[in-house]
Amino acid sequence: MNTAHLHLMLVHIPIVMVPLGSLLILLGLARKNTSLQDVALSMFVAAAIFGLSAFLLGEGAEDIVEEFAGVSEGAIESHENSATVALWCLIPLGIMSVVKLTTSRFGARSYAPLLPLIFACSVISSGSLAYTAQQGGMIRHPEAFGTSSGIVGESEEDDDD
Repeated sequence: MNTAHLHLMLVHIPIVMVPLGSLLILLGLARKNTSLQDVALSMFVAAAIFGLSAFLLGEGAEDIVEEFAGVSEGAIESHENSATVALWCLIPLGIMSVVKLTTSRFGARSYAPLLPLIFACSVISSGSLAYTAQQGGMIRHPEAFGTSSGIVGESEEDDDD
């Protein structure tokens, strides 16, 4: 296992956890269910930790992948730039979630207005993570974006003969 493999493993966690946490916090707000809210907040904290880890492994992954044939330096750069933005969305989400979880444990109600802000930040983070994932996919998955050479279609035609 190398840094590229670790990067790919870790990067998918926040991509799934943040949108799922957004749904849970919205449901928790609608039902006034603090348990759902706490689960969502915990997911945001975990997503921030995994996201930061994936970001830090990104440079090592770049060093490995840029040596592969057909890998565009521009695609890597675009992914790296969007990952920086996603991290700047994700880290405040994690910090606000820690603050809200901590203050909730001590019965502080003054941080209740933080929940709608956390929800808004989670929606923005979800979009940023999705865009970053798309940019990352363009590095090595042209088939997902309609830029492959049509090899799949040609093999299907060959089977019909």
